Amino acid sequence: MNVVLDARCMDTKESAHAYLQEKLKFPEYYGKNLDALYECMCELSNIELIILHRREAQSYYLRVESVLRKAEEENKELNIQFAGYKEKSKRGRNKR
Repeated sequence: MNVVLDARCMDTKESAHAYLQEKLKFPEYYGKNLDALYECMCELSNIELIILHRREAQSYYLRVESVLRKAEEENKELNIQFAGYKEKSKRGRNKR
């Protein structure tokens, strides 16, 4: 499953977690914090995230990105691409 995320929609804790819950179809009981995000991302299967507008994102997004990168290392079925960047990750995907 491919999911396109706009980093500009994740500029505050509240907006980021509401947006991620909606886009990734997290359950109603999703904890809306970075620990809960990590747990949910590690449980997803066969998913590719395409993140847009990373350069225009605000500070909270950087915390979200850090969690997404850690989850990608743990979950081999999670693939993250940053649109518009060409640097390759160890796993051979676009990273920046």
